[in-house]
Amino acid sequence: MSHLVSEVIVSEAETQQSNSSPVKEPANQPILSDQRVSVGKKAWTLRIVLLFTLIFLMSSNIIIALRINDPLVIYSTLMPIQTIAIFFIGWFFFKNSAQRKQVDDQDLVSVIIPIYNQKVLIERVIDAVFRSSYQNIEVIAVNDGSTDGTSDVLDYLDEKYPQLTVIHRKNGGKRRAISTGFYASLGKYVVLMDSDSIVDKHAIEEFMKTLQSNPDVGAVVGNGRVLNANKNFLTKCQDAWYDYAFNIHKTTESVFGSVLCCSGCLSAYRRDAIAHFIPYWVDWKVQNSDDRDLTTYTIATPWAKKELAPVSKKLMTSMAQYDDAEDRGLTAQTLVEWKTAYVPSAIVHTEVPEKWKAYIKQQTRWKKGYLRSNFFVSAFFWRKHPLISLVFYIEFMTTFIAPLLLFIIYFYTPLVLHNYLLPLTYLMGQLAIGFVAGLDYKFRNPETKTWKYKPIMNIIAFLVLPWLIFPALWTFRKNQWLTR
Repeated sequence: MSHLVSEVIVSEAETQQSNSSPVKEPANQPILSDQRVSVGKKAWTLRIVLLFTLIFLMSSNIIIALRINDPLVIYSTLMPIQTIAIFFIGWFFFKNSAQRKQVDDQDLVSVIIPIYNQKVLIERVIDAVFRSSYQNIEVIAVNDGSTDGTSDVLDYLDEKYPQLTVIHRKNGGKRRAISTGFYASLGKYVVLMDSDSIVDKHAIEEFMKTLQSNPDVGAVVGNGRVLNANKNFLTKCQDAWYDYAFNIHKTTESVFGSVLCCSGCLSAYRRDAIAHFIPYWVDWKVQNSDDRDLTTYTIATPWAKKELAPVSKKLMTSMAQYDDAEDRGLTAQTLVEWKTAYVPSAIVHTEVPEKWKAYIKQQTRWKKGYLRSNFFVSAFFWRKHPLISLVFYIEFMTTFIAPLLLFIIYFYTPLVLHNYLLPLTYLMGQLAIGFVAGLDYKFRNPETKTWKYKPIMNIIAFLVLPWLIFPALWTFRKNQWLTR
């Protein structure tokens, strides 16, 4: 491709990008000397007050349920207690695992980027990787049959960066693209990232600090933030939701070395942790897996791998058939023998759906990946730490019964039992949880303006997302990757 053509293509991409929401460079995540996330004393005081407020609201709901004396209602009010436990553990016990002050740059890191129709953003994505403070890297960009001109932009970048390898292949799905990149790579460590994600220059270095200082950690996940957060109401809600998912929920899982989803936007694996699982991706003709799959494979115990071999192999094989949530799948596989960790100092900004149709499509796809990987994880996760195991199995069970809980609280209780207080207090409890999570976002990132959307997002997630279990189960065998 001539330089003239490449300049026209890149110029067109930049023009399209300039017309969209402004792209903000990733900001640093303040970490204290004891590896705790930086939060001021006033914020800690408010955290404690808010935690007791949540406990009071949840206790009030339980008391009302006990007075009603209906087992279904009582059970429904117990679910939010799990959320309080997640806040408590994440706030009081999490420490960043990137403990080394310096890293050994002798280890080659392979950055694999599966790409489909990403002409507008891909140059910015790859430029950001090559600005990394950790320089001993190779980048494998796998073009999975793009039809929008991405191929030409990648060829231009191939000439620009000697450490970049571009592979063009027919469209075959995300897991085959990752597999192609994996077999073309040479690094001892493998970084996987989405083609719509902009990494901070210190992100890979922070990953290496963790992996080099923690030999029992097989996979790590970065701190995902929303690239197009200020685009509209929906993206602002998702920005607040992302902060909770990464900086509260994943911190809790990381305390026990059991992060269940090393997200596709930015994760890293020891090559040894996933090498045995990759062939499952290559051999299957049906395309549909998840970032959780590899993570799960990493953290399962040797006992599970040996004693549950018939069940685990069948579940792993089933999970490897799909592209709809490859991050969960990789995470799930990693959990077989390794620990997984969250690294808040490894920042990445990623695009989220800007329209409701795309958002629902994405959430349905994620729900399917969640189900597939968790069926595999459930075969061995009970042998992990009792507390995180309890959280895992409660969450997994709640996925299936959440629609029933909604029916009990908002229909059965007022219409059959004629109690109108519980639906109101339960709704207040969900709003309070969202308010607490939103304020905590503000504590850690004073510049954020989207923290106030977390209560709204909580109601959306509570009232809408549980029902996606039905289309997820209905389309369980359908292959999907992209949400755009």
